[in-house]
Amino acid sequence: MLSDRLAHFELPPQWSTMREAAMLEESGKQIIHMEKGDYASLEFKPPREAMEAMRTSLEQGYVRYSPGAGIRPLREAIAQEMIKRGRPTIPEEIIVNPGAKFGIASTFLLFLNDGDEVIMPNPGYPPDEFWARYLRATIKHVAFRDPRNVDVEQLEKLITPRTKLVILNSPQRPNGQLIENNDEIAEVLVRYPHVVIVSDEIFSKIVYPPYQHSSLSSYPELKNRTVVINTFSKTFVMTGLRIGWVAAPVDIAQKFDILLQNSFTNICTVIQEAALEALKAPQSYYEELMANLTRKRNLAWDILSTSKHLSVDNTQGSFYLFPRLPEGLSDREAVHLLLNEGVAVVPGSAFGSAGAGHIRLTFTLEDEILEEGIQRLVNVIDQAAG
Repeated sequence: MLSDRLAHFELPPQWSTMREAAMLEESGKQIIHMEKGDYASLEFKPPREAMEAMRTSLEQGYVRYSPGAGIRPLREAIAQEMIKRGRPTIPEEIIVNPGAKFGIASTFLLFLNDGDEVIMPNPGYPPDEFWARYLRATIKHVAFRDPRNVDVEQLEKLITPRTKLVILNSPQRPNGQLIENNDEIAEVLVRYPHVVIVSDEIFSKIVYPPYQHSSLSSYPELKNRTVVINTFSKTFVMTGLRIGWVAAPVDIAQKFDILLQNSFTNICTVIQEAALEALKAPQSYYEELMANLTRKRNLAWDILSTSKHLSVDNTQGSFYLFPRLPEGLSDREAVHLLLNEGVAVVPGSAFGSAGAGHIRLTFTLEDEILEEGIQRLVNVIDQAAG
């Protein structure tokens, strides 16, 4: 009865962990949630101006349809934001959409035919693989020479005439490390003009000094075949509002517009007004956000560093840490042991085979809860490792 394309349909592994934690919580067990890619503590809020814009827009009745690609002032503001990030952009290249996942899904729907090849990182982001499989594309994984450098020799060997997309995310989804060898990557990709680059940049503003984000879309020779995926969720604490954007050449952006209007129609106008004001937020908002995240990152890393058996690189971007487990302890076994002690994290293998032997945790909790959760984690892993 159902389409045979649904043969691979299953919850992403990280969602399975979330559901298991939720079931334990419903049974009465207290859980410290470090498995969700969200802001757990209520000290994190959207910019005040964005919240006021939502209120005002509702009161003034801004609840009608809007242009499918997004209201013009928001597209203009996003274009200016992209220029600041190094990509010359006009509003016609911007499509406002329901968040980064929709941006990824719609990109795959627009570009992929049966049998096309998609190159994606390992570890990577599970929805990338989900949509490639749904569209019957051939998936190839490119490895990293180290956590911050793509293996460009392998990347070039993977490219064939059937290669349609190369996907990269920086800061990386599971481990928060920036990709540092963009020059080498660009040098390879410029030789293959039939390949479209998908640059997932949702954490591009959540980067800790002295590190800086750079985008493949800022290379002039790559700009016109790069689709940038971004969101308001992470920088502006708007995860539940579901609003993001894609930046793409005008002819491709027009196709995104058609797809959006035949599926989602448009993003809630009230939320678009909030996003517009978020982009105008004073620098002090961003500075406070980063100060809070930096404090929590360092708190978590300091406690993890006391472990005799865990090893972890401090994240360069995002709000994730990706500790490496001791030999002999699988990531799924570690997740099970931690859940028994009331701590929820995600197995690294959820993000690909190269993530096996790691766990991913989010450090956006209140300081006291974060400290308790990380200390429990260290105790459980050290005890399990003997």
